[in-house]
Amino acid sequence: MIVLTPTDKIEVALAGAVATSQPQCVAAWRDITATPTYTAGKSVANTNDTTSVDFVAAPAASTQRVIDFMSVYNRDTAAVDIVVRMDVSSAEYILWKGIIGIGERLEYENGKGFTVVTAGGLIKTLQSQAIVTVANDLNIATLSADVINNDAVANTIQDVTGLSFPVVAGEMYWFKFEIAYTSAVTTTGSRWSVSGPGSPTRLCFTSEYSLAATTTTRNANVLTYDLPAASNATSSSIGSNKAQIEGVIQPASDGNVIARFASEIANSAITAKAGSRVLWLRTL
Repeated sequence: MIVLTPTDKIEVALAGAVATSQPQCVAAWRDITATPTYTAGKSVANTNDTTSVDFVAAPAASTQRVIDFMSVYNRDTAAVDIVVRMDVSSAEYILWKGIIGIGERLEYENGKGFTVVTAGGLIKTLQSQAIVTVANDLNIATLSADVINNDAVANTIQDVTGLSFPVVAGEMYWFKFEIAYTSAVTTTGSRWSVSGPGSPTRLCFTSEYSLAATTTTRNANVLTYDLPAASNATSSSIGSNKAQIEGVIQPASDGNVIARFASEIANSAITAKAGSRVLWLRTL
């Protein structure tokens, strides 16, 4: 149970600036007076990068505020490092600190405490002050908006921004990206790969994506980020293509594993479509 007196409040802040969107914060609480009188209420706020934001304000005089629920939803396109604090007469006490992945949310529930819920609705656990996926629990993240690569330089690889998952150093992960994409013309090819934290201890993946109506380009047992180095020559159609990347990784440092792609032709768009997804689980 978290109880605030008139000299207390809950604050939230990030360890750094967001990539695109500030996380959203929602709380539900009830005020109790000596009468006793019970008054329900709610608080909403957005984070402000490293600047502390008042999440749940202090109650009025002679009142205690019991917090029943808090949620911080990461709607950014990258994982965020967040801290939730109680401010007691300007002295700050950390209630929770850790990393929330893309599409994940931190939840506090009275009687239950803090948990992190994945984009797929699964519970994560704490280990060494970092959030890691529960072993053998399948997680899913979905691309919420189209991502276009029509770079002025042919074969320039870039992130599929918003299609990634968080990893912790030393843990082993299985992953599978399933990406629907379009091509400006069928004579524009593409390439699909992954990137992540530097110098992984283990990395092996296979990528496969459309080439023609009945054929695909397949790159087996790839051991290095951003490979293959070259795009293929065509796409099977303009409006309906699929790329699939499946593999395992054991990172040497914390970070995010993200899908990457390139267009074979300068200024000719390859578009990763909203609804594409990544599935992953921690195996060790």
